[in-house]
Amino acid sequence: MIVFYLCVLVAVWQAVLADSDACSNSLIISSQNDVNNLTSCEKIDGSITVSSSFNGALTLNGVDQIQGSFIAEGVSGLSAIVAPDLEKVQGSITISNLDTLSTVTMGALSQVQMGMTITGNPELRTLGFQELEQIDGQLTLTGSFDSVSLPSLDQVQGPAIITSSGSMACSALSALKSKGAFRGSYSCSEASSGLSAGAKAGIAIGVILGVLLIVAAIWMVLRRRQKQRALGGQLMRPTASPPSPALTQTEKTVTPTETPSPIEESQLQMPRKPVGSAIFLDSRSIHEASNGRTPVREYYELDAGPVQGTHQRPIHAEV
Repeated sequence: MIVFYLCVLVAVWQAVLADSDACSNSLIISSQNDVNNLTSCEKIDGSITVSSSFNGALTLNGVDQIQGSFIAEGVSGLSAIVAPDLEKVQGSITISNLDTLSTVTMGALSQVQMGMTITGNPELRTLGFQELEQIDGQLTLTGSFDSVSLPSLDQVQGPAIITSSGSMACSALSALKSKGAFRGSYSCSEASSGLSAGAKAGIAIGVILGVLLIVAAIWMVLRRRQKQRALGGQLMRPTASPPSPALTQTEKTVTPTETPSPIEESQLQMPRKPVGSAIFLDSRSIHEASNGRTPVREYYELDAGPVQGTHQRPIHAEV
């Protein structure tokens, strides 16, 4: 029986020594099981470094102080960091270049001795340290933040650089600057000078309307010029001027040099159907239709030359 109790005491002592070794040395965390081995440690005497092979969310319970630093850098599979009991880090906190990290929760953290750097985490949109009061080193926050909350921050001894490509507004941190929380240099920059999506849409619509108005104005000016050119052409068309007196006088003195040619007799005489013979002095005969009741008589006609437009009446003579 005594031997049994001795064995139990040895096992407990070895466990205590193992826990003591874990709490007193710097650690490399490769999985959540490694983190679970630290639940009995209130203080880590060394640093905690997250291995590049870590995958998933890291939850650190029970540890309220890290004498060294907390480092998570270039771990592509790390999706969340949760340390609800952590109050103080004597070294620095570095959380950078984590492609899938979307959550950082350190609700009890109040002091970071060396500095805090959180940068290059594209999925980390919201960042808040509600109880953080003091950073004795530098503060660097760079990312696609939509919100950064540091309501209890009292002092940052080193330079503070805050840059966001998200919708975060630097005005949210203006109260900290006003009360002198940033003891060193302070720089804050936000995306697109803080223009909201609605403001950008309004600017785009305004630009489109402006372009349309300019095009319409140019079209109206060109159309007016075309009308003016057409009207100017009509006004400048030459009008007929009266003949000069000298030309009129010359025309009056000009006499015709050619006389009209006489019309041939054959073109003036109308052929008739012969019903009887009539003797003319010019040895030509003309024929006139009979009415059927009077006998055919001969007529004689004096030749008076061509008669234009009428026919001479024959002189009636008895044979």
